[in-house]
Amino acid sequence: MLSTIYRKAVVLAVISLAIGMLFVVVANAATSGIVKRVYTDKARYNTGNTVTVSAELTNDTGTSYSNNITITIYQGETQKYTTSTSVSLANGSSTTVNFTWTPPSTNHIGYFVKITAGGSAGTGATAIDVSNDWIKYPRYGFMSEFPVGESSSTTDARVKKTMQDYHTVSFQLYDWMWRHENMIKRTSGVIDSSWTDWSGKLTIAWPTIQNLISSMHNYNAAAMPYTMTYAALQDYSTISGVSNQWGMFYDAAHANQLVFDFVDNNPTTNLWLFNPASTSWQNHIYGQYRDILNTAGFDGIHLDQMGQRSDPYAYNGSTIDLDNTFAGFVNNLRSNLNANSLSNKVVTFNVVNGAVDGWAAPDVTKNAQADFDYSEIWEGSDDYIELKDYVNYARQNNGGKAFVLAAYMNYEENLGTKYEAESATLNGVAANTNHTGYTGTGFVDGFGDNGDYVDFTISAPETGKYALVFRYANDTGTKSTRNVYVDGVLNKEIEFLDQADWNTWAFDAYSVVQLSAGSHTIRLKKDTASTGFINLDSLTLGTFEENSVRLTNAAIAASGAFHIEMGEADQMLGHPYFPNFSKQMRSTLREGMKDHYNFITGYENLLFDTDVVNNDSGTQFASITGQTVSGDAASGTIWQLNKRSTNYDIVHLINLTNNDTKWRNAANAPTNMSNLATKVYIGNDETISNVYLASPDISNGTTQELTFTSGSDSNGKYVSFTVPSLKYWDMIYMKRTFSVPNNDIYEAETAIKSNVATNTNYASYTGTGFVDQFANSGDGVSFIVSSASDDDYVLRFRYTNGGTNATRDVYIDGKFAGTVQLKSTGGWGTWGYGEMTAHLKPGHHSIVLWYNSTNAGAINLDHLDLDKTYIWQFDRQITTVPAGYRITYRVGAPGWVHWGVNNWTNVVDTALVSNGSTNGNLDYEISVGPFTTSTTVNATFLWDDNANGVAEYSTDRWEGTNYNITIN
Repeated sequence: MLSTIYRKAVVLAVISLAIGMLFVVVANAATSGIVKRVYTDKARYNTGNTVTVSAELTNDTGTSYSNNITITIYQGETQKYTTSTSVSLANGSSTTVNFTWTPPSTNHIGYFVKITAGGSAGTGATAIDVSNDWIKYPRYGFMSEFPVGESSSTTDARVKKTMQDYHTVSFQLYDWMWRHENMIKRTSGVIDSSWTDWSGKLTIAWPTIQNLISSMHNYNAAAMPYTMTYAALQDYSTISGVSNQWGMFYDAAHANQLVFDFVDNNPTTNLWLFNPASTSWQNHIYGQYRDILNTAGFDGIHLDQMGQRSDPYAYNGSTIDLDNTFAGFVNNLRSNLNANSLSNKVVTFNVVNGAVDGWAAPDVTKNAQADFDYSEIWEGSDDYIELKDYVNYARQNNGGKAFVLAAYMNYEENLGTKYEAESATLNGVAANTNHTGYTGTGFVDGFGDNGDYVDFTISAPETGKYALVFRYANDTGTKSTRNVYVDGVLNKEIEFLDQADWNTWAFDAYSVVQLSAGSHTIRLKKDTASTGFINLDSLTLGTFEENSVRLTNAAIAASGAFHIEMGEADQMLGHPYFPNFSKQMRSTLREGMKDHYNFITGYENLLFDTDVVNNDSGTQFASITGQTVSGDAASGTIWQLNKRSTNYDIVHLINLTNNDTKWRNAANAPTNMSNLATKVYIGNDETISNVYLASPDISNGTTQELTFTSGSDSNGKYVSFTVPSLKYWDMIYMKRTFSVPNNDIYEAETAIKSNVATNTNYASYTGTGFVDQFANSGDGVSFIVSSASDDDYVLRFRYTNGGTNATRDVYIDGKFAGTVQLKSTGGWGTWGYGEMTAHLKPGHHSIVLWYNSTNAGAINLDHLDLDKTYIWQFDRQITTVPAGYRITYRVGAPGWVHWGVNNWTNVVDTALVSNGSTNGNLDYEISVGPFTTSTTVNATFLWDDNANGVAEYSTDRWEGTNYNITIN
């Protein structure tokens, strides 16, 4: 789409900007007092590995220190290890204390680590990931700088600090290659020591690439090369031997090949696009992938693409169904790697502008054999709830594989302390107001003669990196340049790109500088070698807005996904062109990010494991006294996300008070909460033994146990407790056992009830009563059930209906599953069943029967009967079913299943009912059974073509074929 294309087109605007590492440690996260840094020696550990945890101490107390330093390691709430060592430090001195530990041999376990300095002298935290592979918990980072002449120790320091601070387990090496279709530059078969990148502006050093990969492997982290699925640079045929017959075209006559123009007036940077389904293109580009894997030692392939576009033409004039070609491309690549002894290499693919049912998302998430899924997020998922829904959608489609989001924070926002140009010290220039769109009281114009300059006096609140971002206009028809001076010293030359007109303001001209805390002078000057004219509006100290970053990271992790954002030791992604560092983190955000990554690593099993099942997003599951709680991330609320794992009920509280629903944009500070009286409703068959709270905002993430009480009220069974504080994100996890009821019958009267009542005034109910007054929009009953196996299940709702036909919608784990028909039973004392069939993974699930605005009718509800079933369809005509299972017949028209057993004895006509499916071939169903061993079920269909709802043997149409199923 145009917006996606534009974003990728702007990358050249910043290629010439700040390159080179300036990182320093200004403030250390997850620590206090004399504990200054805590970190591990590896990004992850294979089972059996020994872990080294280091604690850097500096005694700045003003007096000598002598006490114990204690390490305590937890798996969730359970302490797994602790030991202490005595340390004596003179005032002003420093030391590093190393602890070693060999974790249990269980694979894929996260551990939280707490360091305590005795005498209340300080604390620190880190985390440990014990995993024999990295793709289950892909804490994905990036590297985007490959400078010539960088020493191996400097390269290693970039990798090491990123790994230590953010537990980065894999790195995307961004734009490292020579050309998209010819990645490693060689001369006479020998790899060049360096090459100019595809933009023609950056020099890439092959030794630096090699050193980066070596360092990553040394820390047990993976190196993933950025590649393009279907692109080649100008002159691809003569340089790389690529044929345009493999391309994609705007026209059926292949006169005009698809091209991506970066709008930089430089045709050598054009990307020409090729057909992902072309065997010849695949053979070429797969060969390139194998080359970089074997030659460079990369650990996989990161595949990118340019996003949504209309279906193009192949060279032969046929239409390419582009969004449905990518899974095939990935799967063929997987087969190609496997066939060439590269089966251990990881493959992932970028779904650009990812959204539920968005362009390419169904094909890739359902069908691609990627090792984990990856998606760049744009306008398709603008809201917090859209992020959560997309994560749920993708992980349901891909079988629970890990999911990484590229979600660029504060993109297209010029954030940070702003200094207006018209208020600065001016030389040779003047202020004006004759163009619109400026900020402040005007702008500076006439800025084009040699010696012209603008001096800004700025204040740096702390020592560290700062992005000097200049907002400007330029309609000269070409780029202009200016020199930046910091405190009288030339920093660098920066470019100001040509814009549409003088009323169009841009803020893509910037330089990153290292500043000490205090006052500085920033001069932007037209020197002799500088070119062109500009109007200058302001200087901003480009800064990431902390509240939005913290809330978005909470939303992504609580939803079950990872966020690629940290790299280059101390940089955060805020732009699709990864080397754009026009926003910097201040120390409080850096500290918060260290806490965040400690948290998501230490509690990875409660956040990301496949047994962690998303539950319904309604508001019936939690309430907080005096607060507005939402299940859909509504503005100004406390957003509660409910999940269940094998042993825990999990409730995430994300504090959206004072904020809207948009995750990317700058946010307000949420209201800090304390002593929140919280009630969480649970299933009647659940028993809570312990309630725990952990938060990256409290005690650096350490778990604390909460006192709780159990009870029940008109809404159902609950546990209540007090949440001590809520800043951004709290995770409450409750230890739980589950007693499966007899015959898998879940009683409605003891379920979680919304706007309904219970009664006993009609006979023949099961349990202790039934639900009545289930008659209006907003009424509902929520069941928490347990499924022992990965199976299809019939959800059989026992009800009475003495009025008109009714319907109710069914939601399973928060996702719409269909509509149940609850037809009149002829009286309120006559019970019947309404049903639908759904697939459940092993675990604990929420099943919600809800009256929406599109539903109708009143019912009494007795219970939910959960029965295993096999599904018969015309495209899946099963012939055997295990004993004890039901049989669901699912078809595309109304009518009856005409069935009997053992050669057509006990014949019954069972009406097919609408299930609410949008698939016209599968929108009617009914189940029969269960059956005992050695039974043969005989069935055919009588179709109600005249739609009168009456089985008329001589009038209605018979299917004409008998279908037999043997019960084993």
